Amino acid sequence: MSVRGGNASNRTQKQHDDIESMSMMQCDTPVYDDFVRDFVATHTGSASLPVVEIARKFCDSWPVPCAHAESVKSGSSESVQAESEQPGSEQSESTQPPTTVRVGVMDSSFNPPHYCHGAYMECLGIMELMPAARGQHAWSEARVLGIDAFLLLLAAENADKPLKGSSLEQRMRMVDMLATTVVKDTTADTWHLWKSRAQFDASNLHNMAIGMVNSPRFVDKCKAVSDVVQSEWERTKGGPVPRVLSYFAMGWDTLIRVFDPKYYADYPRELDEFFANGGRIAYSRRVGFPDADVDAFFARREMAAYLQYIFELKLPKRVKHISSSDVRVAVRDSTQSVRDIPPRILEFVNNFQLYRKDRL
Repeated sequence: MSVRGGNASNRTQKQHDDIESMSMMQCDTPVYDDFVRDFVATHTGSASLPVVEIARKFCDSWPVPCAHAESVKSGSSESVQAESEQPGSEQSESTQPPTTVRVGVMDSSFNPPHYCHGAYMECLGIMELMPAARGQHAWSEARVLGIDAFLLLLAAENADKPLKGSSLEQRMRMVDMLATTVVKDTTADTWHLWKSRAQFDASNLHNMAIGMVNSPRFVDKCKAVSDVVQSEWERTKGGPVPRVLSYFAMGWDTLIRVFDPKYYADYPRELDEFFANGGRIAYSRRVGFPDADVDAFFARREMAAYLQYIFELKLPKRVKHISSSDVRVAVRDSTQSVRDIPPRILEFVNNFQLYRKDRL
């Protein structure tokens, strides 16, 4: 396990020091002040190129799966649903060389992280996902994607949400706590999707990393993820660098934004670039979006070329309702919904008095 930017920076305010010490006694997670500060100073601004920087690997070989996970997966009969390499082409995913690496990506503002974020990762690793091209009644054709590595990405910038409620440094620590919950809390719990330790091991969920991304646009994020995965693969394993398929987990409201022309300088060319660079979408029908609206969206003529790259996952009912905004309100009002975040994150939120009335 490796950590970058894990040393605490010098603090000038005694109150901050006291709270920090209390938190470190109760939350065994690194401090990311230096990492976040350096990332923002180096990689944000209008002239910055899209980049992902890894803050911590929970598996030293990330993104290369460990030998045990490889052997388990090689004996599996499950395979990824065939999909084309370019919009409208005939080449299928099944013809790709074995050096293709599939990365499950959860990109968010994490304000704060919650169990639904973790469930997205577990769905990608364990559950059968259905190609959107087949319609919602074709779950018999669903397949396990065969994700090799996972990546939680804190967005330094968001196209629609200003920074409020918590700092980037605090969010980075909470992302670490979420990853720890997914990777290390391997005892039976009500929110986990896996049913046995063997199923967890086969999912590659332990092959997790966390980091930051500086661009709010998915076309840029996809390129940055591919670059960092290939760079880390070459550094860790050497040899031929694999092609990267990045499966971005998201809710329905985010999927709609992916296809909104207002987020592109050159639409649809840049959207096509996202998929050509290995971008894939794994979405969930969240509460508040009727099935009829989802089906009508996919039935649009301009969506036909992209359906083969979109997969639907089914979040468990026990987490499907959770949102960061609801959690913030629950913290402010001290309601039962505070249970929607892992205990270590709730403890951190309380220690730093995050999301109180004057901060929402």
